Amino acid sequence: MTPLLLAALALSSAPPPAAPGVDCQPRYYFTLFAGQSVPFRPSTAHTWGTYAKVTPAADGRLSVETVTISWLPETAVVRPFRLRPEPGKNWSLADTFAIMASHNSQVSRWGPYETDAVRYEMARNQAAYLESGQVRFRSIDSFNTNEHVVNCVHALTSAGPAVRKYIQPVIRVGEPGTSRLARLYHRGGAFPTYPERHDWLLPLIGGDAYPTTPREPGERIPREVR
Repeated sequence: MTPLLLAALALSSAPPPAAPGVDCQPRYYFTLFAGQSVPFRPSTAHTWGTYAKVTPAADGRLSVETVTISWLPETAVVRPFRLRPEPGKNWSLADTFAIMASHNSQVSRWGPYETDAVRYEMARNQAAYLESGQVRFRSIDSFNTNEHVVNCVHALTSAGPAVRKYIQPVIRVGEPGTSRLARLYHRGGAFPTYPERHDWLLPLIGGDAYPTTPREPGERIPREVR
């Protein structure tokens, strides 16, 4: 499905069209996601994010480009206590939602929030690096800045100027830890227009393909353990 067709499908949820003569510079957005099975199993916990570049035309149509960073093993099976690194794969947003569905996962999201071109370009570069074959996956990765063996969180935060400095930005895996990560993004200036959220963007990036619960940075999210 083309970006222009996706924009048409957004209908009333889309932002107001740009009028002729209005500045049609691109805008940038970031949506942070986290999921985990119900009941909770550590092997199902995952953190990922999708960046979007939205460029309006003078006639109001939108061109949307996306970059998703969703780093998991090639098999999509996470073994939390595996010591040896294994081949990883940067999964698409649609494929990640399919993995979440296979676990009966609940998924939280933070955003879409407006961000900036610097972070979008860093995400593009990081996605290309993950897909280069130079990086491997390990659930419990290095307690340092080694970017060649990373888990899902470090694969994502390497594209964030303010959060990449944290050796362990997430203490608890899944939704609770990602809520803390969202707060670190916010404190680091990643969401300059917060608390404004751009839900109109979700159908344009495929973010409405799976049920998600909107959250606030730092919100407490209890686990369901049976």
